[in-house]
Amino acid sequence: MNSEVDLLLSFFEDPQSDGWCGDATSVVEFLRPLREQLDAPGVLEVCVNRPGELQVETVHGWQRVEAPAMTQERCLSLATAVATYCDQQINQERPLLSATLPSGERIQFVIPPAVTRNTVSITVRKPSDLIKRLTDFEGEGLFDRIGERAALGAEDEGLQPFQRQLLALKAAGRYGEFLRLAVQKHQTIVVSGKTGSGKTTFMKGLVEEVPLHERLITIQDTAELTIPHHPNVVHLFYSKDAQGTARVTAKSLLEACLRMKPDRIFLAELRGEECFSFIRLAASGHPGSITSVHAGSCALALEQMSLMIRESGAGGGLRLDEIKGLLGIVIDVIVQFNRDERGRFISEIAYEPRRTQRTSDSDREAAAELQGSLFGGLMP
Repeated sequence: MNSEVDLLLSFFEDPQSDGWCGDATSVVEFLRPLREQLDAPGVLEVCVNRPGELQVETVHGWQRVEAPAMTQERCLSLATAVATYCDQQINQERPLLSATLPSGERIQFVIPPAVTRNTVSITVRKPSDLIKRLTDFEGEGLFDRIGERAALGAEDEGLQPFQRQLLALKAAGRYGEFLRLAVQKHQTIVVSGKTGSGKTTFMKGLVEEVPLHERLITIQDTAELTIPHHPNVVHLFYSKDAQGTARVTAKSLLEACLRMKPDRIFLAELRGEECFSFIRLAASGHPGSITSVHAGSCALALEQMSLMIRESGAGGGLRLDEIKGLLGIVIDVIVQFNRDERGRFISEIAYEPRRTQRTSDSDREAAAELQGSLFGGLMP
């Protein structure tokens, strides 16, 4: 075949032509040139930007690796094999595919025309099976670069005792104890940061502080948020972009959670309209839930969530100031992750119970009325 169009059509018009049926064997075979790098210690991501070479990320940065076996034809074969294995589609009209490999890694494909001609973009992220506790993060220095600490003041006299205790721990730089108490007191937590900054590993560490008698539900598109030590856990999965056999979304799974009697809900990531559903659940009897968002600071995390809600169908009728006021009441703690040449670190922890206290009586009544009108009819 002489043209890229012919090559693409040969793979996507007849996926059975090579005699494989989309089982795990085909995926494993086409992935073989990447397996050595994926199995190497310390590797975080393995990427194909163009045929014949890999970009491999470790804790020390990116490295180029020759991979002559990863031809354009093999890259397309791998994309088709993964799509069939996961009961999804990838073709010129749907050139994006996000899936989980049989071995557990998350993989993202982008094929032409959404990338440069004669290339296929493949990104494989290795999952972390490691479970760390807050004491482990402290020992690694994860909290050592957090910025300004605010001391307790006279305006804090009206706070609840545990809120004053949380503020005191934060002011003293005892962040592990602060977060442990926040989890125990059912504070709703958002972990913010860019891709690969360590959000998922940290969320798993927070879950380790949840009492073992509680019923937990996780919602994710890939099986990264593992919870091995809690006996009463349900893992729910949705297909990204509603591909796959089950056309379920994060939003529909959050709504289903209302009838599954969870004590806490752990949503792996906020991306869109499910943000409003998550806030609904947290505000209607499920405090202590945890999620993550892509943002560059604690303030921007709130802005991102505000825009997600504003752009959703259910939250489209709310003003931004109403949404931000609601987020200020429902979201208790925001933990900001960053990453530089020295590694991953937490740069900021936002905890401001004072803002609710400073709210005027009329504002509090308006917020309560809004919250009741939005969430009062939900199943407890």
